[in-house]
Amino acid sequence: MEQAASARSRWPRVSCLMVTADRPHLVRRAIRSYLQQTYPHRELIVLDNGQQPLDEKLLADIPADELVYVRQEPKPGRVIGTLRNQALALARGEYIAPQWDDDDWSHPERLMRQMQVLLEGGYDACALAGTLMHVNHPVYFFHPFLGLLRRGVPPTLVHRRDAQMRYPDLRRTSDTHYLEAWRAQRRYVMLPASESYLYLRYFHGENLWEQEHFLRRMRNTPKDFLAYLWYRYVRGNEFMHPRFQLDVQGRAAFMAYLQDSVQTGVFAPEVLQVRL
Repeated sequence: MEQAASARSRWPRVSCLMVTADRPHLVRRAIRSYLQQTYPHRELIVLDNGQQPLDEKLLADIPADELVYVRQEPKPGRVIGTLRNQALALARGEYIAPQWDDDDWSHPERLMRQMQVLLEGGYDACALAGTLMHVNHPVYFFHPFLGLLRRGVPPTLVHRRDAQMRYPDLRRTSDTHYLEAWRAQRRYVMLPASESYLYLRYFHGENLWEQEHFLRRMRNTPKDFLAYLWYRYVRGNEFMHPRFQLDVQGRAAFMAYLQDSVQTGVFAPEVLQVRL
């Protein structure tokens, strides 16, 4: 116990912020992802804006000194940017992962990897250039793909605590503006596409963005768009597109994500029969 406490003290605390509302099945998986992190000094801030409060059993496995749960009655017109700022105000860590979103999944090494880069390089903020993408649709369910953004993927941001940096009060694009502010005003680093396996974004039909927003991530450069047209309309198989060709780490991460999803009740056990 003393050794564990000593190991934690050598690392700054990271606050992982989850804004959620009436999605307990997804919260269960996000908590599992949090608990599996190898980074030793962290906390989970849960801002619950749902019609029904989360069942206490969902939070029972989180150590008491790592959990801050705040229940807030939903209010018409309140947007995600406002809620994220309220979660930021609750954070106690020296560093913050401001979007531990309930519908996404983080590889166990995600926080450790990003914090190592931040601390060793003296940066203020770190994001991933890409993530794995999973679309819950019969055509795409067993075809995860790589989604890249030239300036970094907003939900993957981890940054130093800074009271001056806040989300704009917007419904959809607040996270993009937030990442751009860090890029413009602070020392920012982006991990390469080869480390996209560290994070997976999940489309389930109740996201802020539509399915097409997720699918565009496979063809959001001129080169990839032309490749998409070639494989879909000339070759007749869009899954031959390079963005669907995951490397060993990407395939292993997707299988780990499916296992976590089954064990937390998000997916049925049959999905584990897939072989990528």
